[in-house]
Amino acid sequence: MKHTDIKLLLLLLIWFFAPLVKAQNDVSIHLLKSVPQSTYTNPAFMTDAQTYIGFPVLSSVYFDIKHSGFSYSDIITRRDDDSLYLNIDNTISKLQNRNYLSTNFNIELLAFGFKINNNYFNFSATEKVSTRFSYPKDLIKFAWGGNTQFIGQPADFSGIGFNFMYYREYAVGMSRKFMDDNLNVGLRSKLLFGISNIWTEKSHLTLSTDPESFALTAQSDIIINTSLPEVLFDDNDSIDFDVNDFLLGHKNRGMAFDVGVSYRFNDKFSVAASVLDIGKIKWSHAPKNFITEKSSFTFEGIQIILDDEGDDGVDNLLDSINDTFGFKEMEQAYETWLPAVVYLSGAYNLNPNNVVAFLVRADVFDKRIYPSYTFSFNKRFGNIFNAVASYSIMNRSYNNMGLGFSLQLGAFQLYALNDNLLGLIRPTSAKNTGLRFGINFLFNYKQKEVKTPQVY
Repeated sequence: MKHTDIKLLLLLLIWFFAPLVKAQNDVSIHLLKSVPQSTYTNPAFMTDAQTYIGFPVLSSVYFDIKHSGFSYSDIITRRDDDSLYLNIDNTISKLQNRNYLSTNFNIELLAFGFKINNNYFNFSATEKVSTRFSYPKDLIKFAWGGNTQFIGQPADFSGIGFNFMYYREYAVGMSRKFMDDNLNVGLRSKLLFGISNIWTEKSHLTLSTDPESFALTAQSDIIINTSLPEVLFDDNDSIDFDVNDFLLGHKNRGMAFDVGVSYRFNDKFSVAASVLDIGKIKWSHAPKNFITEKSSFTFEGIQIILDDEGDDGVDNLLDSINDTFGFKEMEQAYETWLPAVVYLSGAYNLNPNNVVAFLVRADVFDKRIYPSYTFSFNKRFGNIFNAVASYSIMNRSYNNMGLGFSLQLGAFQLYALNDNLLGLIRPTSAKNTGLRFGINFLFNYKQKEVKTPQVY
């Protein structure tokens, strides 16, 4: 494969695998109080039903896709004559120093909730999978333009890493009303069982180019931890997989908490705040740790340039890196914190059936904060239909229009929400999208005449 083909393949793979590789979008569910799962964004919220039961496995299915860097249309652009070409300069200009590809997939296995006087209790069991690949801008610049552009300054590949987490969550929540129903306070505790994990704990890597000899000097400090399920092969080379161990396994334990509060100032205005996923998992089952044994090496006699003559040099460099950067393997248990999420919101009641709201969501990951901002309008059509429309600024993207609804037919409730319709309609131009849908059974459900705003 030619060098130019390799570089093109790298860019396309980063875009293409965005849906396969934690910050979630998931803002619309916070704004649709008719759906019991809105309490997952703030444990202080209470559903309008006296009792609800989620349809097993289908009560809440959620996935999102997010890329903070470029979209496909940034890579492949169209000339005036309608021909397509590879626009690498435009692609690189869309990147930050550190960029992310991520996805989340959650499926609720079981859920129910009920009210007793001023208290609301709920329970859920959920499978959660999140994947996150981070890469620096210098990696793409180096892959495309070679090392000569970094003479006099190192190419910084720090932060490159792959993180994957799959765990099962059992959550029990309670909220209570105070101060004549003006104040709601809620807490949800979560018991976690980790199923598999890959965590890049540390990733520091730089490449310096000597201005005379073009020799490359690399400095590294890398730690990668894994805890993966054991899959065995029998004598017939068939996979021997223990289903009971998978479904009932409890080898990697963890705990987490959600806390929330909502307050109504008057008949028009209310505010709410919550912090989610305060906790961690200890990975003690079959842990493996990979640590670089060598902190530096020098590769002599190569100038990586952007033409076919540099192909052999690139191959030699990759082989040398693979041979030189050996990893020491260990088997020590380790801990990973869940990416915490903060919700801050305010709602204004225009009239009994119309509410406008503003939401700030902040994801905390890798010691950084990633905020998003959402404006929404919620429309109620009696006790049968609720709808929400939203506009969000998230993920360095300004064209996120979302829609959601809940349909109530007797005890049967169907709902669906999307935070960025463009991501579904025109995926080549979008950097993110997310979808949540589900089926619930709500009993003694009747939305009160809204004399005060729905507390978001």
